[in-house]
Amino acid sequence: MNRRTLLTRIVQMFSLTGLAFVAYPFIRAFLPTFDEYLSVEVDISNLDNGEFKTVAWLGRNLYVIRRSPDVTDHLDENTRLLKDPLSAESTQPEFARNLWRSIRPDILIVYKNCTHLGCEVSAQLKSQDAGFECPCHSSRFDASGRVHKEAVASFNLEVPDYRFVSRNMIRLIKS
Repeated sequence: MNRRTLLTRIVQMFSLTGLAFVAYPFIRAFLPTFDEYLSVEVDISNLDNGEFKTVAWLGRNLYVIRRSPDVTDHLDENTRLLKDPLSAESTQPEFARNLWRSIRPDILIVYKNCTHLGCEVSAQLKSQDAGFECPCHSSRFDASGRVHKEAVASFNLEVPDYRFVSRNMIRLIKS
């Protein structure tokens, strides 16, 4: 390779690099921003008592559940059967440090992942013994996502950070 070819290639490389720096803002303007995925709004107006919806957010699935008054009335009954009934050791925002583990007693939002190995728990909300169960090692959680004493899982189900935008609209927030 002679000197002229080498200098031509170097100039071409710098030209392509400069073109990439100039084109970047224009390409970025056409792509969605990552911030749009950090908060998601969920409509709960179509949920009846005992129903739930699954929402995919930040690579994980969540349960958004409308609990019936029967379920919320019985949350304080069998707390002696729970490892962490006051949720002192659990991952959750400050507003969820209550009996319901939520802002409103009728709405519960929890990640579907078991705190033992991350398997997705299934919800049994129609019965009197409402709650969640992990298919991997049979860890059981009550209707607030609090883990039972005999379960393999050590912690309650995680509660994400969220706010009510209106009566029937929730915004999930990356904290």
